Amino acid sequence: MQEGQSYEIKQILQGMRTDYWRNLEAVEDVGGGSVSEYLVIRCGTKRYGLLAANCREVLKLPRLVRVPRLPEHLRGIFNLRGEIVVVTDLCPLLGQGAQVIQDGFRLVVIEAGTIKTALLAEFTEGLVSIEEGQVEPLADGSGTGFRDLVFGKVVQGEDVLVLMDLGKLLGRPELIVDQKEKAEVNN
Repeated sequence: MQEGQSYEIKQILQGMRTDYWRNLEAVEDVGGGSVSEYLVIRCGTKRYGLLAANCREVLKLPRLVRVPRLPEHLRGIFNLRGEIVVVTDLCPLLGQGAQVIQDGFRLVVIEAGTIKTALLAEFTEGLVSIEEGQVEPLADGSGTGFRDLVFGKVVQGEDVLVLMDLGKLLGRPELIVDQKEKAEVNN
């Protein structure tokens, strides 16, 4: 670096972060259809795609603190760099039983709007690019209990990838713990 030439490391890092997220959210035109990136996770025996733009990070399973009187899909809380984050098990919300947590599990920290949670994932497969034209609607009667949480599926050979609508997932009342209700329970 030449004398008199200075730079702010925070500005450079912020610029790099902004470019990174812009590239993840960028929609490319390929063959007339838009392409989006999805993080593929496993929940039970099924595969789900989470829009990569809403996924902030994937973590090894930390020590979870269990909170009494929460529903089975809210598995506990943990400290993420000074912020308390709730761990959500997708399986009960999708009509499956709660997962038995094991060492290899991961947490996918997702954020949509002002709501953040960490989804419990049995396994993360990685990112896939999906063209808009590949997305099919769910068949009638399949997944009716959670139909509002998905916006389609992609058939990949023998496998089916169900695409989750994270905005609708995070907007569900089951994921919001009302402080007033907790105060009433404690009284």
